[in-house]
Amino acid sequence: MANIKPQGLAEALEQELTIYHNSVVEMMDAAGDEAIKKLVKLTKASAPVGKRGSYKRRIAGRRLWKSKRGSAHAWFVKAPDYRLTHLLIRPHPTPNGGQTKGDPFLKNAVDQVLPEYEAAVKEAIKK
Repeated sequence: MANIKPQGLAEALEQELTIYHNSVVEMMDAAGDEAIKKLVKLTKASAPVGKRGSYKRRIAGRRLWKSKRGSAHAWFVKAPDYRLTHLLIRPHPTPNGGQTKGDPFLKNAVDQVLPEYEAAVKEAIKK
């Protein structure tokens, strides 16, 4: 370790913490990119196929924003099929008085991807 005088301690700490912060954010961004790609792949594979068959093809994910403090990712379904997601996931009444069954394909995919993402974030913090 370098010899640091008491007057330069704050500056040295700030520099080291900035380096640590930047590396953690970079690794978390990479983990988020990987997680959203895997989530899209899993949901496309397990999503129900309807009469039109276009729902699966319109599933997508992307990074919403990126800054010095991190990034945000989103899973979504492109128009016009985005309206179907809540109907597929949750049970709802049908026009003839019956009830549909909910398909937990999205929850199952999230439950599979989330532990891996959390482990990648913990690993990024430890390094």
